[in-house]
Amino acid sequence: MARTASRSSSERGGVAAVLRELLALGDRAGWVITCYQKLEPADRLSDKYRIKLKNRLRGAAERLDVLGYAHAEREGIRAGLARVEEFFSHPSNLEGSRGMAVFVAPKLFKVVPLPYVLRSRVLVDRTAVVGELVALTEEGTRLLAVVTDRRSARFFDVGLLGATELEGLAAPESSRGARFHGTVAARPGPGFGGAGEYRFQNRMRDEKDRHLARVAEAATARLRSGAFDGLVIGGIGVAPDALAAHLHPSARERVTGVLQLAPKKVTPAEIRDRAMALLADRAQSHAEAAVEEFRRLLPNRWAVDGVEPTLRALSRGQVRTLLVDHEARVPGFRFAATGRLSESVSAFRGEGEALPIADLLDDAVEDALRQRAHVAVVHGAPARRFDRLAAVLRFQLAK
Repeated sequence: MARTASRSSSERGGVAAVLRELLALGDRAGWVITCYQKLEPADRLSDKYRIKLKNRLRGAAERLDVLGYAHAEREGIRAGLARVEEFFSHPSNLEGSRGMAVFVAPKLFKVVPLPYVLRSRVLVDRTAVVGELVALTEEGTRLLAVVTDRRSARFFDVGLLGATELEGLAAPESSRGARFHGTVAARPGPGFGGAGEYRFQNRMRDEKDRHLARVAEAATARLRSGAFDGLVIGGIGVAPDALAAHLHPSARERVTGVLQLAPKKVTPAEIRDRAMALLADRAQSHAEAAVEEFRRLLPNRWAVDGVEPTLRALSRGQVRTLLVDHEARVPGFRFAATGRLSESVSAFRGEGEALPIADLLDDAVEDALRQRAHVAVVHGAPARRFDRLAAVLRFQLAK
């Protein structure tokens, strides 16, 4: 299977166009497969992601009878799940992304490369599950990248689907390629530069500072246009830090990260990949900060810890930030009449049929995103500071 044509069409139309198409589709298709797949370096190691994806696809197929789909729909969904597996079996489809969202329905196959994915999951529903895609775009994924040295600057418009180079800046001709060519006689003694060299070096520093000031002014103006959500600075050596010092405070606050890049050699593809990695790092930093906030607020009843207390708060629309342990898996049930989630089938009697859920945490993520809550998927040691699922609340628990 070659690169799918749907992906290239998505790149031309942008994420907003994909979202509009999926939302306009609604439930008219009858069924939609949504697959969010993490593609971090650790996931790609020994094709580990493919093994786990195959298990998730098989689990989704096994639940079709429970979900109430007719025979013809089940056959179509199984064919769609096979298309998802086939797409991920070709590394060329996955280049330059740390995550991927794939949407499959009758007469539909859409792919969106992502800077990161909260949790790898496969969901089959009557409509596309776009909460994570919406949250990503709302958090700000369109970046202005500026890569500079002492003589020039290149600007890039960076988004989820690629990067486009914009008009750059060059230093005045007087400073290009200039070197001091003083004579030995002009120097006062061994190891000392003469007055001419001193004036030359001062002039070069002044020209460099004026060039960086112009670059900073141009970057600030582009940020003020409202088209960009953040700024990435790149260069070699001290150049990025020197540029940051010239930025207006309003622009400095929006710096997403600083990268070591060769201004003349960097390509739009490299800029996009490195910028998306910065977004992934930012998401993890925010997740760790959310754990600290949770621990601080828990004694004052502004937070809850554990699967059932958190699901109860989620059902009340009480969750401001949902914390999810990346490694945890919790089977459970969704009650048909109320949509409530629980580990126990007997927890909410009288709320309709208890439909088995392969992993409650996946469904909790989607419910939280629909409620416009922030979702923090936590990795490593910070995840051991809560019991699989936790939440910071919008209002305090009653005593």
